[in-house]
Amino acid sequence: MAIDLPTAEPVERIDLRQFPTWERHDRMLSAFDRLAANQVVEFINDHEPKALRASVEAERDGISLWDVRNAGDGRWIMRVARLPDPATLGDTPRTGFLRRCTMFRAAPNDVLREIDRNVKERNYQDRMVIVAEGTTWPYLGIVRRGVVEVTRATEEDREIVLYDVSPYSMYNEAAVFDEGTAENSVIARGDIETLELPAAFVRSLLRRSPEVASGCARFFAQRQRRLAGAVGNLAFGRVLTRIARVLLDYASPEQGMTRGIGGVERITQTDLAARVGTVRDMASRALAHLESLEGIELKRGRVARLNRATLEEIIKENK
Repeated sequence: MAIDLPTAEPVERIDLRQFPTWERHDRMLSAFDRLAANQVVEFINDHEPKALRASVEAERDGISLWDVRNAGDGRWIMRVARLPDPATLGDTPRTGFLRRCTMFRAAPNDVLREIDRNVKERNYQDRMVIVAEGTTWPYLGIVRRGVVEVTRATEEDREIVLYDVSPYSMYNEAAVFDEGTAENSVIARGDIETLELPAAFVRSLLRRSPEVASGCARFFAQRQRRLAGAVGNLAFGRVLTRIARVLLDYASPEQGMTRGIGGVERITQTDLAARVGTVRDMASRALAHLESLEGIELKRGRVARLNRATLEEIIKENK
């Protein structure tokens, strides 16, 4: 039976904002471990919980189902369900993955099996272009492992990274649903695995499945909020602050200077410049300044370790 996380009644609600960031992981894990199969716990956080989610999923891989929502008022609401043992659901590894995607998590089993029959698995190597801006790519892409960057070229022939797409999230959705050309490029960051669904099949599926249509609408709403935040960061923040905001996504919730998550060590100074709309030289100077403020540690010019509390303070004070 599919779990409808947005409407499910949590057995426990925990406001993580009252705890230091380095305590939140253990509190989430303890609350999750108290759940029985198909039960839900709700958490409130004060920032996007990328690092928290990555650390919890790494320790409870395959049995957690997440719904993360930006409430728009500084609160991030996370609902986490404990899934039954995959063997009891009759899921293949791929069907189990699809069940954990925002778009498909409320889909009935027969719809999930239909999606599974139509999907193709693809691998891409680091820096390969998956979708080229202005072209027709007739698939909806879903990241299964790794991260892809959604980028756009400027009139000055510079590339700006608009946002990342992490596992369980989709890309090329605009071209799929309005049947136009791709408005952005999609590039692999590191070696990645993806699933690709034919665009015509996805459009047909939305007409037939209200559960999938509702899941897609929810996904689009959250992406719109994320883009609005990215625009604000590009438009109003200093380069130092903009880079600190980008790096905060990769900072561990642990206390002090700790190793980053999600492949931060792969991000070059050129990549960072593209993400915040500046040039490499400015990004390099900003990284050196962040290191002098003890917000990060660099190794051969790349970020190796981060201090979440210091980065948050730099952003708050707009140093």
